[in-house]
Amino acid sequence: MIKFTATDYISVFHKLQIAPHHLMMLQENYHAPNRTLTATMMAKALGYCNYNAANLHYGKLANLVGEELGWIPISEFKLEVLVDFKKIDREWHWIMKPEVAEAIEKLGWVDDEQPKIPEEINETEPIFEGAVRRVSVNAYERNSLARKRCIQHYGYKCAVCGVVLSDVYGEIAQGFIHVHHLKQLSEINTEYKVDPIKDLRPVCPTCHAIIHLRKPSYSIEEVQKLIKY
Repeated sequence: MIKFTATDYISVFHKLQIAPHHLMMLQENYHAPNRTLTATMMAKALGYCNYNAANLHYGKLANLVGEELGWIPISEFKLEVLVDFKKIDREWHWIMKPEVAEAIEKLGWVDDEQPKIPEEINETEPIFEGAVRRVSVNAYERNSLARKRCIQHYGYKCAVCGVVLSDVYGEIAQGFIHVHHLKQLSEINTEYKVDPIKDLRPVCPTCHAIIHLRKPSYSIEEVQKLIKY
């Protein structure tokens, strides 16, 4: 196939509105040892039921990228626009192309597991008419491994309202969910060892916002009682 540059990929990624689950797949591939993983490993990381789902969704991203680059792949090798293939022990491994890795590094996509809304802290600054309210995030680190293990255990269903966002919004919301700390980091004011099963819960963005409408925040049970079905 034609060799594309990191600049080419950056241009394409700018044009495409990358869905959260596609961004997560790129990040998983990037952070894997030697930037290499299998469809089975990808499926497990994103909570898919089997490797076929990983093949399907990563393949859809590859199709979008290939179309923007004007590259028409052989159907079974459509992922070749993003990865190189290597067969080890009768299983295909996906090795992220260096140019793709460089592109997502320059786009700043390699630090976070997926787009998420952190707790907001209002700063005590003068606000002028027409100005946008300035919001900064707290400085407490969110451990991406703890987040991943929480989702692997509970899945993508909101612990408050029970909604799976992809059921409502379709593929664009596949794999998108917030993770809520039952022990608020801003209140603990120190580092502590997170238990992904006991301390974290997956919640949709709306329920997460409602939880934080009060300080101290509402509990999951309190917000459940507020829902008017």
